[in-house]
Amino acid sequence: MEKIKVYIEDWNNVMTFLMKREELELVSDPRDCDCLVLWQDVRHYLAELCMINKEHMHKPLVVVQHGRGAGNDYLPPNSFPMFADKFCCWGTKEYNRLLNAGFSKDRLVITGSPLVPFIQPKKEHNGKNIVFVPIITTHEEPDNINTYWKLKRIELKKASEKLMRSYNKLRNTWNAWEVEPTSPTDGSIPYHILNKEWRLIAKITYTHDKKLYMGDVVQTLQKNKVHLNDVINLLSVTDCVVGIEEGTFQLLAMAMGIPSVMVEGFSYKDLGGVDYSSVDMIKTKAARRVELSEIEKIIDEELANPDGLKEEREKILKDEFWDGVSNPIDNIINVIKEITKNG
Repeated sequence: MEKIKVYIEDWNNVMTFLMKREELELVSDPRDCDCLVLWQDVRHYLAELCMINKEHMHKPLVVVQHGRGAGNDYLPPNSFPMFADKFCCWGTKEYNRLLNAGFSKDRLVITGSPLVPFIQPKKEHNGKNIVFVPIITTHEEPDNINTYWKLKRIELKKASEKLMRSYNKLRNTWNAWEVEPTSPTDGSIPYHILNKEWRLIAKITYTHDKKLYMGDVVQTLQKNKVHLNDVINLLSVTDCVVGIEEGTFQLLAMAMGIPSVMVEGFSYKDLGGVDYSSVDMIKTKAARRVELSEIEKIIDEELANPDGLKEEREKILKDEFWDGVSNPIDNIINVIKEITKNG
């Protein structure tokens, strides 16, 4: 069977498993392809490519949703035109959002998220890991740093309390096993045994100001081939996710049975010179919402009862991520086959 020649542009690793399929032949020049398969058609060089394709090459064009709420690019305030002949939606929520905005059913198809194959079971680990995920805009945000520093103070307080519970022993001898009996460290107490029961980890990108995240940091780049592997490896040892916006990371956490806590107060302002103040942030019943002053209490509740919102998470996953049955990669392949056959 002759392979379909595809020109693919990736972001957030949404094309990783697609590019491994034997039905497809990857080409480096879009002029040589049977079909363009892109992660977006609205910004920068990909928007230019789509315009050139529309005017000159006339290749079938498939766009695969690259993140939670990505269809908002076609809605106000940007209202970018959709060049895609087919837009592959992760779930019914994105499909209905675009359908209600006036886009034809013929251009929209629900495939499920191509990130589904990345999902893996949780790993056994010692202690409790709380992962803070700052919002991504065009630069670092003060809300990110304020929230992270609040969480860091909580971690330090709990570490201090653990240290002081061994106060009398440590007055006589300064060895780690006085705090953690299984630790062999002599003459020093590693911080990781003090914060084991409440360990804060920051999951940041290169947009964020790394030097202000003091402690354990995982930094990834969405364009990097190992971005999602690093994200999933982190989630596999995560006990609670904290953020100020529900995004793709929270969906992945839900898929792995991890509770999320969202801090209230942030609102969009300006993104790339466009006023986003009228854009509503994603808020669902699958995540706990809390004022920053109450964050410690709510996180501890989620750590004690991680399945409290399990049913709500499962509903959101079906609406926004995957139907739980079909193979998203097969579904996208079928879209490509159909459009190249008819195109």
